Amino acid sequence: MSAVTNAAVTNAAATNPAAATETVRATCLRALRRPGTGWWTVVLVLSAVVALGVYAWTVQLRQGMGAAGFNDQAFWAADIADVIALIGVSYGGAVVSAVLRLTGATWRAPLTRIAEGAAVCTVLVGMALIVPHIGNPVRLYELVTHPNTSAPVFWDFIAVSTYGFASVAFFAMPLVPDSAALLAADDGRLGRFRTALYRRIARGWTGAPRQHHVLAKALTLVSVMIIPLAVSVHSVLAWAFATTSRPWWHESIWAPQFVVAALYSGVALVILVVAGFRSGYGLQQWITPRHFVRLGFLMAALGAGYVYFTFADILPGAYVGENAVGTVLADLLVGRMAGWFWLFVVGGAVIPLLLVAIPATRTTAGMVVAASFVVPMLWLKRYLMVVTPANYDVVTGGHGAYHLTWVRACITLAAVAAVPLLLMLMFRVVPILSVDEIEEVELEERRTLTQALAALRAAGDGRATAPAARTVGAGLAVLVLAGAFGVLGVGRAAPAQAAQAPKGPRIELAGTQTDGLVHLTVSVKDAKGAPAAGGTVTFSVMTTVFGPRAVPLGSVPVTKGVAEMVLDGAHSGGYRPTQAGPTEFTASYAAQVGDTPLERSVDVDVTAAVSAYTPAAPKPLEGVGAVTPTVLFAVVGAVWVTLLTTVARVLLVSRRRVVRRVPATEPATAGRPTTQSA
Repeated sequence: MSAVTNAAVTNAAATNPAAATETVRATCLRALRRPGTGWWTVVLVLSAVVALGVYAWTVQLRQGMGAAGFNDQAFWAADIADVIALIGVSYGGAVVSAVLRLTGATWRAPLTRIAEGAAVCTVLVGMALIVPHIGNPVRLYELVTHPNTSAPVFWDFIAVSTYGFASVAFFAMPLVPDSAALLAADDGRLGRFRTALYRRIARGWTGAPRQHHVLAKALTLVSVMIIPLAVSVHSVLAWAFATTSRPWWHESIWAPQFVVAALYSGVALVILVVAGFRSGYGLQQWITPRHFVRLGFLMAALGAGYVYFTFADILPGAYVGENAVGTVLADLLVGRMAGWFWLFVVGGAVIPLLLVAIPATRTTAGMVVAASFVVPMLWLKRYLMVVTPANYDVVTGGHGAYHLTWVRACITLAAVAAVPLLLMLMFRVVPILSVDEIEEVELEERRTLTQALAALRAAGDGRATAPAARTVGAGLAVLVLAGAFGVLGVGRAAPAQAAQAPKGPRIELAGTQTDGLVHLTVSVKDAKGAPAAGGTVTFSVMTTVFGPRAVPLGSVPVTKGVAEMVLDGAHSGGYRPTQAGPTEFTASYAAQVGDTPLERSVDVDVTAAVSAYTPAAPKPLEGVGAVTPTVLFAVVGAVWVTLLTTVARVLLVSRRRVVRRVPATEPATAGRPTTQSA
């Protein structure tokens, strides 16, 4: 709807109370009028951004993944952050609608269609982003035809596709009664295409109690299923990181952290989408400030949980200070990525929580501003979680470089633009409000409106919430300071200096190979030239694997001035040289603990070497791993069968013309419309 039309509706509502009390059917029909200039302008701009992203993808296909910024030092980057963010925000619309349906929250009714539509569009765009992420689109075909069931990416594909289908089914099933309702109330505004489509969707739907009962059971079942499906999607995404050899990714907390992040950003996206369509289509009668406040409370609760998970993830690694993890976290908290990380903390946590906590900003505009901070800041956090460890060089301990190229930036912007574009096109075809649900709860909403407003006023009392706001701010400050001190406090104690041993003992090292075994012999003499009576000799072999270093072979006590080690003997732990050719061995002697050791080295020409490979012993649960894919396939198959059966039941029951509902063209004033025999 154009801006002019919206202004006209708003002015009419202000001057004529009857205009503000139109039925939900009339509102949906009004939203389906011929769009104005504003609508076409927005669609054309969004389409241009999407087209630019498609062009950037073709450039990536021609020039390779390097055009998107990939290199030897960055194998994952903004592409996987885009996938996680888009699929994550889809979680909010679907799960919020499912949870509110299961808990019987009637205030959800005006939000469900928009929230579920946002979930469908974002999950479809997120699934599409997998294609540029894998590079060659042929790999997607091979992922299906030649699956590697031990790879997390395969189960990512299974989980996301199953969740996507459940989201589409959850969105589509309520369209059956809504199509019938709009056909009954149509005054010629549906048009030929929508009329034919609605007749096909609603064929046989009469509003009979049996039909409503089957639909309600189906929606309840899908609501129950979609929650664990969404949890599985983001858990598998987190495990894809945990099974990759990079510091900070091997964290057991990442799976629940991904789930909470998806809910947090998802609720924020619902607020933005609902606010946009409320303003654009004049839905102020149905979507009121209380909806935004309640969504804001939900967003704040999830945001506080995500802040806890973030620092519960970072603080232990920063405190322990393990080399690789400490390097990555130092880079994140006080290094080159620190500015971006603390920008997320302020913009993605502190500001949104304060906007919800302070009564003066707990308004529709305040919740929209808070959500406007959350969505991009959660993308930034995922970007940091991906790029910082992916750029870490596990060999040198340094950091590589990744630069966001124009190709990757255009693909990301195209994905962002595709979501509102799909929603605008979708709501040109389907009703923007859930007609059947709103009519069902309309009277109950009217009865409870007074009590709800009173409760909201009580909750908005500044005297009650001001201390809470100060508490939230103080708690966030403590978390931020604790994280900074945890990293800055990580240090290494200087090694203790050993006492300088007095000059005196001398050692000689000799090495030979006899009968395929290397014999290392050390003779030890004291300061007077007599054989030493005690002490220990530690033997080592020099290697260049992972850099020049000495690998200890074992220790042998000195007996009558001699210490001997036979490689493959008792003192060497069964070790034998694994490569033929000159090999350097060293011996280190200390008469007593604390003495400065004396060291000697010798080269032995090894002619008999043995392979270092030893078959691994069978794992205790190796048999379980063999049957796990079969079990998972059975579970996924059962989910698909249940979803398909549920959708089929709704379609079949709408074909049984047993009882029909009298079309309602006036606002419901005495409960649900009456029914009569056909």
